[in-house]
This record gives sequence, structure tokens and C-alpha cells, in this order.
Amino acid sequence: MEWKKLVELEDENLWRGTVFRFPATYPFEPVVDFMLFLDSASESGFSLVCTTGYKSGHHEGGLPLEARAKGKVQAISKTRLIENWTNWVYPETSVTEVQVSEGYTQEIGIIA
Repeated sequence: MEWKKLVELEDENLWRGTVFRFPATYPFEPVVDFMLFLDSASESGFSLVCTTGYKSGHHEGGLPLEARAKGKVQAISKTRLIENWTNWVYPETSVTEVQVSEGYTQEIGIIA
């Protein structure tokens, strides 16, 4: 998996399956991953799920309509997410500490 800082990412659109990794505190582990997924119950059509540790599988919240990317794409706006990270996602961590990956690699699920 390739990780980049969210604030340095070139692409404006964040797609389903995007993983955000950042420092966290209890009840999460010291580092946590949230994945962006499609969610018809969310205003924007997207929500976040925790994919690591004890809280793995927990729905962490839907993103508001304002999070949607511009145009006819099914994505979230990187700029709006950066501007609203502490309101929409996780207030305890600065957005400058957030790393992002396009998703988990297939090898993660392969049994040796």
C-alpha cells in the first residue's frame, strides 16, 4: 500500500475504498484506519467505517451533502474534507497528520 499525506494529495476526488490512517486515542488504538464507503443512508452517499483494531467494523459516521465532489462523479471532495476534518471525522487529530491510500491491497486478504 502506498500512503500519502491527505493535505499533499494531488487528486481532488476521494473515491469509495479510500483509507484514511491517523493517530487516535481511546477507544481506538494509537493509529486507526477509516475507510470511505458508499452509504445510501448518508446525505452525501458516503460514510466512514473503522477497519482496524477493537472498533473494526463500526460505522463512524455519514458525511454531509457538502462533502460531495463537484460534477457528475460519485466521490468526496478532498478540499472540503480537509477544511472540515475536525468537524466531520475526528476532532482529536489535525488533518496534517492524516495519511491516505487508495485502498487495501489484495495481498492483505491472501492466506499464506
